[in-house]
Amino acid sequence: MNISKIAELAKVSPATVSRYLNNGYISEEKKERISKVIKETGYIPSQSAQTLRTKKNYLIGVIVPKINSESISKMVQGITLQLKNTKYNLLLANTDNSTDKELEFLSIFKKSTVDGVILIGTIITKKHHQIIDDYTKPIVILGQFDKDISCVYYDDFGAARGATEKLIRSGCKDIAYIGVTNEDKSAGMSRLDGFKFALEKNHLVINERLIHECDFTSDSGYKCMDRILSMGQRFDGLFCATDNIALGAMKCLKEHNIGVPNYVKIISVGDSNISNLCTPTLSTAHLYYVNGGESACNLLLESLEKDMNMVKHYRLGYEIISRESTMME
Repeated sequence: MNISKIAELAKVSPATVSRYLNNGYISEEKKERISKVIKETGYIPSQSAQTLRTKKNYLIGVIVPKINSESISKMVQGITLQLKNTKYNLLLANTDNSTDKELEFLSIFKKSTVDGVILIGTIITKKHHQIIDDYTKPIVILGQFDKDISCVYYDDFGAARGATEKLIRSGCKDIAYIGVTNEDKSAGMSRLDGFKFALEKNHLVINERLIHECDFTSDSGYKCMDRILSMGQRFDGLFCATDNIALGAMKCLKEHNIGVPNYVKIISVGDSNISNLCTPTLSTAHLYYVNGGESACNLLLESLEKDMNMVKHYRLGYEIISRESTMME
């Protein structure tokens, strides 16, 4: 069974069948006739033939730093939601937070049959640019800002600033910070900068002894909190760069019989599912991860469908979610 036979049975030209298969315009009457014949015959169009005609494989390559992250999974969810009603399929590559693997997948996708790439990266380096600058296919970065590449990113600075100001409005004056500083540009330096900006704006002291670096895990948050307590530094508020870090810190405070929010108020960034299930519930800054995935996918599809590759930037907002961990007495 081929296009010519389908055309003969439907009493249309092969060109009309081709337009039907490629979503081109044909009359409703002819569309119904072709659809009926295809259903009756069980005809499946050849992917290779479609690729030759359209020069597309209908594959989107998505590079992620870690598949078990709730925020990353929400971004991927947004991408898949946008691809749901298209011909495109998703090809996922997990780097396990390895920059070398990230660069390797960028090179693989550059030479492979994917039509476009979405990179959910951490730090975009010169090596990334060396590969991306020679890309002939569209690429969109999600979660990081780069002036030379189309990207969808989050207001990490604003979220951290807003979260810190929530602590200040709750009466906190000596506020500690636990978070990533250099490993991730957005979740690290941008959030630390937003934290410091909020303190300066409200004429509060930035105590460097209360600023501690850790990784993204709750275990690391626990250890950092234990270190701060062992130093004997006074603090009545705590900003954590992620919900996971905050959960570890809360566990440590509980084991030291330091009540939250009575003695220490805590806020973080992420609005993960568990932030509303822990005790006390965790105040946090909500970032629109699903919307980010949708926006990045739309940006890539626009480049693919319009055969264009203009550099565009979209920054998404945030929302402060107030819960028990910042409640005033």
